[in-house]
This record gives sequence, structure tokens and C-alpha cells, in this order.
Amino acid sequence: MKKVLFVGMVFGALALTSCKKDYTCTFKTPAIDMGGITFPAQEITTDHNDVKKSDAKDLEKECKGAGGTWASK
Repeated sequence: MKKVLFVGMVFGALALTSCKKDYTCTFKTPAIDMGGITFPAQEITTDHNDVKKSDAKDLEKECKGAGGTWASK
């Protein structure tokens, strides 16, 4: 009976843990020329830490919608 209870506790603990990952969204801004003043192209990286898988899908859509690339760390 003790073994069954122990195994049940182990599975219960595993069920309560969540799988969270770190992701990055990277995209490049174009160079802009405004009346002789040039702003160079830039690469912008946004870090997303401890993101649940369900939330990561939404963030990935937003990143790719802005023309960026989505990657896990």
C-alpha cells in the first residue's frame, strides 16, 4: 500500500509541473532615409522567458506576423 501511495504522489507531482520554455523573436527593421538623415537597418530581438506551450503559439503568430523569426532558446 505504501508503494502505491508513493507512486501516486510521484505522478501527482509530475502532473502539477508545467513545461515552460524560453523563446526569442528576431526581426529586422528596414533602413529609413528621412530628408538626408539615414536611420540604419536594425536587428531587434525580444526575449520571452518561462512561456507555456499554449501561450507560445500565440506569441509565435504575432512574431511571424510582424515578419520575424521565432526560435526556442
